Amino acid sequence: MLVYFVRKRRDVPFDWIFLMFGAFIIACGTTHVMDVWTLWYPTYWLSGFIKAITAFISVYTALELVSLIPKALTIPSPAQLEEANYQLAKEIAERKRAEEVLIENEQRWQLALRGNNDGIWDWNVKTNEVFFSARWKEMLGYQDYEISNYLDEKITRVHPDDLELMTKAVQDHFAKITPFYTNEYRVLCKDSSYKWILDRGQALWDDDGNVVRMVGSHTDITERKQAEEDLSNLLNHLESIVEQRTVELTKINASLQAEITERQRIEEALRESEQRFRAAFHQAAVGIAHVAIDGRWLLVNQRLCDIVGYTPQELQLGSFQDITYPDDLEAALQYIKQILAGDIQTFSLEKRYIRKDNSLVWVNVTVSLLRETSGVPKYFISVVEDISERQAALQERQKSQEQLQASLREKEVLLKEIYHRVKNNLQVISSLLSLQSEYIKDKSDMEIFQQSQQRIASMALIHEKMYQSPDLARINFSEYVQDLVASLRTSYEVNASAITLKLNIDEHILLGLDTAIPCGLIIHELVSNSLKYAFPVGREGEISIEITEIVAGQILLSVSDNGIGLPSNFNFIETASLGWQLVDALASQLAGDIKINSNNGVEFQIRFPT
Repeated sequence: MLVYFVRKRRDVPFDWIFLMFGAFIIACGTTHVMDVWTLWYPTYWLSGFIKAITAFISVYTALELVSLIPKALTIPSPAQLEEANYQLAKEIAERKRAEEVLIENEQRWQLALRGNNDGIWDWNVKTNEVFFSARWKEMLGYQDYEISNYLDEKITRVHPDDLELMTKAVQDHFAKITPFYTNEYRVLCKDSSYKWILDRGQALWDDDGNVVRMVGSHTDITERKQAEEDLSNLLNHLESIVEQRTVELTKINASLQAEITERQRIEEALRESEQRFRAAFHQAAVGIAHVAIDGRWLLVNQRLCDIVGYTPQELQLGSFQDITYPDDLEAALQYIKQILAGDIQTFSLEKRYIRKDNSLVWVNVTVSLLRETSGVPKYFISVVEDISERQAALQERQKSQEQLQASLREKEVLLKEIYHRVKNNLQVISSLLSLQSEYIKDKSDMEIFQQSQQRIASMALIHEKMYQSPDLARINFSEYVQDLVASLRTSYEVNASAITLKLNIDEHILLGLDTAIPCGLIIHELVSNSLKYAFPVGREGEISIEITEIVAGQILLSVSDNGIGLPSNFNFIETASLGWQLVDALASQLAGDIKINSNNGVEFQIRFPT
């Protein structure tokens, strides 16, 4: 710099002294470097040689200054120094203003990302470096540190079947065939599953028409921790620069150059932050707005205008209160009071907006408050999502459910009426058989009539249980068997002290009509046979009925007694008895198989599916 100064200011006298100062500065710097060097490499002879050169230059310069000091005092440097200090102060003030604007824009960017649920990416096309937001990574199941900022991190996760379409969409946008980049494809997540992503972006071209950058979103925006960390590092770096500048005020030329470079870097960062914010703001799939503390619209994006049907200019002439449905306004204002008081940081509310055509639109509004560094509220950031289709579907679903419930109630009444009438008709038939039996004199014929009457009564009992059942489709078979056994005990005038009826039935077994009727008739036949034939007059005994669910969907029915047992020549298949034939036919109807054990009485086991 001193050589440059001497070459440019040839009118300055004793310019050679500046060259001596330059040589002295270089020698001093080299001496310090050698001091550090000798910590690892003990080349003390070289260090001593450089120090000797430094001492020679220093002594020679000092001797020459004796004759030059009177002349140097005549140089008008104070005014120049004062002007330089003034320019430096101006530069510092401009830098602080730029810092404040940068902080505000970064806060605006962070709040917009936090309010929106999209992931953001920023691709430097020249270096193939890509900025991925934390939300972008979170959507794929990754922590922020698990994905680096390179394009391969994105491309290698795209499904092979979708990669060609994605590449073509990007190329079409780069060629300006499409105004925006939009594509849907699948992305591999950390858990090896694929997730569909709606990818949108906007490219930036330089003056030569080459793409230099592309910014886009992935459906959600959240807080950008990495961006905050970068901002914090930037602020710390700026503070260190300010301290360094304070110490180096005497080195005006070097300080000014550093300040100019730093200001350019801040301006570039500010431009990038502003571009990133605007791209996210205007391309968001949801409505985004800046709202004044009193409710006036300050800034709105196109999506919000599409939702409510107003232009940005029309919205900015009013407030959000003007388009909020009156019944929903009070709840929104209460949330506003809480967020202004600092009780909450953000809130979400489903409410209705009045569109320009006076129709209503359901929206989900998420609101955050941006404050000054002093804590004074500045404005709200609102994210508005159109949920009209969801609300309409919910209302349609409620309407369908109400219609379905009404239809079920009608069918329930009809089904109860059917069960009731069938039960009554069976009882009428039973009564007719009872009346007809009064004219029958033959004992065997009378017994047949009575058995038929009992069978009809057992079926009528099932319909009565169906009528009383809560779901009208199945009955609690344990309750039915208890009532059936009680009826048989009465019909056959069983002495309870002589013959014991033991029941062991799972309480949770529920059977439908098609299963309950044949199963009930089988129990009726087997218990009736035991009551009639197993115990001769005067003999005591026990009849046992067990019904259990042995495996899921399989029922085991067991009817046994400890009576005299079956005859030795008894053949269940070839018997001519109507009762045994009926049991066999009913077991086949149940798709069950019969097993007979005649040791110590007789036991019938029937296994059938529910």
